[in-house]
Amino acid sequence: MDTIEIDRYCRSSPFFKFDPRVKLVAIISLIVALSFMRGLLPLVIALVFIALLQMTSRIPIKHTARIFALSLPFIVVASGALLLTSGWVPALAMALRITSSVLALILLISTTPFFDVLWGLRWFRVPYVICSLLLLTYRYIFVMMEELGLMNMARRSRGFSLKGSLLSKDVFKTISFTAGMVLVRSHVRSKAIYDGLVARGYHGDIRILRRPKVGPGDALLLLLFFGVIMLIISMQWGLVQWSPLS
Repeated sequence: MDTIEIDRYCRSSPFFKFDPRVKLVAIISLIVALSFMRGLLPLVIALVFIALLQMTSRIPIKHTARIFALSLPFIVVASGALLLTSGWVPALAMALRITSSVLALILLISTTPFFDVLWGLRWFRVPYVICSLLLLTYRYIFVMMEELGLMNMARRSRGFSLKGSLLSKDVFKTISFTAGMVLVRSHVRSKAIYDGLVARGYHGDIRILRRPKVGPGDALLLLLFFGVIMLIISMQWGLVQWSPLS
């Protein structure tokens, strides 16, 4: 079954070599700065900056678009609410702010192995309970999708085809039974997986094969991000005047 593994292309990206701790600091700092931006021009500059990084990351556009599509309902709802209450400028600013933040996070998780991200979070003293929940939730999603694929394959092999309206009682009952069985089967399988992890010495610690080290390239990446952050903050505060849009 085709699943969206967020880090499947990370090793082919030039951003893979950067220390995950540096990437975490850079991207989270940019997202925090974006949360305070209200002017359109600083938000456009930040979006262009993230888009350029996405283009140079060698991550397929299709892969990025599939992940980004999951955030579209939230962008539409948040921007639509502001459009109805505050006008088109705050609504556009909200859309740009969320879009830039989501693309920045996609850049992080698409160019960094998931375990490296968790290791970086643990290095910054994020509680191991939170990291373990992120790890198990991420893996549990794929377990559920795999179980759903196996159930659909078994039903198709027996000649079943789900046709009809969602308002139909039989169709709705089939979907309900399927959802329930997927949860039950996934829970049983996840418990077996967790027992296997514990039997192999897992106690909540995040271990990775390579030990990243901060080098000159990491420092340059951090300077690049902080340079853009200082630019958009200066434009937001009016220290840099460039366009009537600011």
